[in-house]
Amino acid sequence: GKPFVPKNPTREIPREEQITLEPELEEALANATDAEMCDIAAILGMYTLMSNKQYYDAICSGTISNTEGINSVVKPDTYKPVPDEPPNPTNVEETLRQIQANDGALEDVNLNNIKDIPVSTLKAICEAMKTNTHVKKLSLVATRSNDPVASAVAEMLMENKTLQSLNIESNFITSAGMMSIIKAMYHNGTLSELKVDNQCQRLGDTVEMEMATMLEQCPSVVRFGYHFTQQGPRARAAIAITNNNELRRKQKKT
Repeated sequence: GKPFVPKNPTREIPREEQITLEPELEEALANATDAEMCDIAAILGMYTLMSNKQYYDAICSGTISNTEGINSVVKPDTYKPVPDEPPNPTNVEETLRQIQANDGALEDVNLNNIKDIPVSTLKAICEAMKTNTHVKKLSLVATRSNDPVASAVAEMLMENKTLQSLNIESNFITSAGMMSIIKAMYHNGTLSELKVDNQCQRLGDTVEMEMATMLEQCPSVVRFGYHFTQQGPRARAAIAITNNNELRRKQKKT
């Protein structure tokens, strides 16, 4: 067949639709590069003609920031790789000896992310903490602590009178082990910060209700790290923490 030939290949723009600019503007637009046209489109709000990055680069920059033009292919942003955290350099055995010896130079025990600590060693650390009078902060995050360790932590909390901050997040403690820790807090009047979030399984409504009750009856706790799943315990805990902080503020004034 014959090739298709449009009847009116060149459509003339009606006079009422024609736009006449000043000679300087006509010359500037005629000689503008693709990058400059891209910036002009961004300034005029024609964000559909470009990627989000091109649009915001043009808006936020005082110079010609787009170098690829409007018809460039949209490319993903290049992110810098984030290196892994260095391994925890803490010597567990040496730390245990210092706790047992009640070394006055040791006030912060950080065993975070050390995966190969035996359960017996963790229990020995808790046992030594019962009589330690210098360690103020104990952190056992991601040490694979389980319910036997939680029971040892609970016994330690009932006897230790120096510890101010305890962090046992990201472990394998179940609702039974967590309940023993929460109930032990009723016998502790010095701990001001307790973090127990991100355990291996959901702790349940009963544990969350006990957490809220503990915060209401333990005014020494002013920071509590746990994401409540129920609205009732969450609201009670928030009010209790606010009241405890207000009480602490009044005590400091007097």
